[in-house]
Amino acid sequence: MEAVLRLFRKELIQVFRDRKLLFSTLVLPVLLMPVFMFGPSLFLSRLLQGAAERVQEVAVAGLPEEALKALEAARLKPVPVPDPEEAVREGRFPAGVVFREGAYRVYGRLASGLGESQVVVEKVKGALQALKEAQVAKALVRAGLPKEVLSPFAVEVVDASPPKEKAGGLLGFLLPFFLVVFVLSGGQVVAVDATAGEKEKGTLEALLAAPVPLVQVALGKTLATVAMALLSGVAGLLGLALGGAWSARFGGGVLTERGETLALGGQVSLDGGSFLALFLTAFLLALFMGAVMVALGLYARSFKEAQSYMAPLQLLFLLPLLFLQFRGFLEIEAWHYLLPLFNVALLMDALLKGSATPLEVGLTWASTLVYALLALGLAVWVFGREDVVFRN
Repeated sequence: MEAVLRLFRKELIQVFRDRKLLFSTLVLPVLLMPVFMFGPSLFLSRLLQGAAERVQEVAVAGLPEEALKALEAARLKPVPVPDPEEAVREGRFPAGVVFREGAYRVYGRLASGLGESQVVVEKVKGALQALKEAQVAKALVRAGLPKEVLSPFAVEVVDASPPKEKAGGLLGFLLPFFLVVFVLSGGQVVAVDATAGEKEKGTLEALLAAPVPLVQVALGKTLATVAMALLSGVAGLLGLALGGAWSARFGGGVLTERGETLALGGQVSLDGGSFLALFLTAFLLALFMGAVMVALGLYARSFKEAQSYMAPLQLLFLLPLLFLQFRGFLEIEAWHYLLPLFNVALLMDALLKGSATPLEVGLTWASTLVYALLALGLAVWVFGREDVVFRN
């Protein structure tokens, strides 16, 4: 194992000598994740709030006096125009309203997504809905009927999620996803430099000529890749956690296409056992991906070619995680925890929610360890192929 540790230290020392690389891999994610993940949502929330509070002009035609008063009460300024639809299409007004044959038709430029036009349209709809309810209530009074006839019962939706799941919000889904992203980005720095990089520098031949078993060479480089991958993952998750806390503090969140704000949470809490289980899961995942990246990097002829391999590899690793967002529609069975990467995402999600069972943990750890050993065996086999090692 002494040779493994020497190779491990050598690869990490080479990485830690490059301060720019360390900054971009370990420091920059902590600084940028809060900005990229939550900054736009917070900024857009403020824009929507400002748009809702401002008084906007609305093109109108044929509206009765009561509708005009309802729009004014909703902080809107009705402006009579001959053709509100054309005025909105030309961009002169964010919204328009026409009353014709007993129906209100609201116009807005909605194809471009969330914007001021959609906000104003929602304000117009709210004002007209309030007017409609007021007129119905007056008609009921004239008919001698109580207002309660409109709502004979109330419907209340209560979130019955477990406390940990409710506190985590969408952050519980984002954590496993971004952990894989940062493990990949951090691990490939070492994997590419330790394989294709050494090919270009001409040091790989001298290393393979040393009296060190190939399995130790592959294990040393893989462990260095795993160490850097875990450091990058911790840095990325720290930035994500800080962003989540920042978003929860200032009331940010993810905005839906209807302009509603979906809270991201940011209060994920883990006990000691769950934290250790999450760390071991991340380690096994990094070991599996690190061995794959080492084998793939050694197959490349050059540093640039190895980097070109890593982009589709990232997509391949992220594809199973995309199905995690549909887990609420799936009936999760035991064999799902044997699927590579998808099992890790499921287990991390369960650990963050506090619902993981010993069977799920055992199946995920055992299967991921098997995949990691197979990938490590692939790396050893690649190191033993001269037509691959000297493939320049």
